[in-house]
Amino acid sequence: MLKAPGKSNGKTGTKILLDAISKDKVHLARFVLDALDGEIVDSKTEGAQTPLISSVLLPDAQARCKFAELLLHRGASVNCRDGNGRTALSHACEQGHLDAVKILVRNSADPEIVDSWGNTALMYAAVAVLHLHPYLKYK
Repeated sequence: MLKAPGKSNGKTGTKILLDAISKDKVHLARFVLDALDGEIVDSKTEGAQTPLISSVLLPDAQARCKFAELLLHRGASVNCRDGNGRTALSHACEQGHLDAVKILVRNSADPEIVDSWGNTALMYAAVAVLHLHPYLKYK
């Protein structure tokens, strides 16, 4: 079900880490990362989604920032790609999660990485703004 490099307990560790992220259990996430010496920080699901990508997709802004910062501090690769060639920055831009975008850019995320469809994070950001267009206020 889950793929992780290294030891056989990586699959279980990845699942526990992703569950901790989805349930906003930062202490459990820290414990798992410590117990496995951070080896799963860039592990991937079958869809090749990383914990960092999972964190920037969280609906709660506080949890999103908390886990993104934790994973980056523990050595997560900011430009790691999923199965479609998309990065955490690409996903954060698409969702309009400016808080996550700022964290990723501060950590050297590359906005010009092209995914499998030829799109960059900047293109996803533009589309997100267009979807919000009816809610924008003009002076």
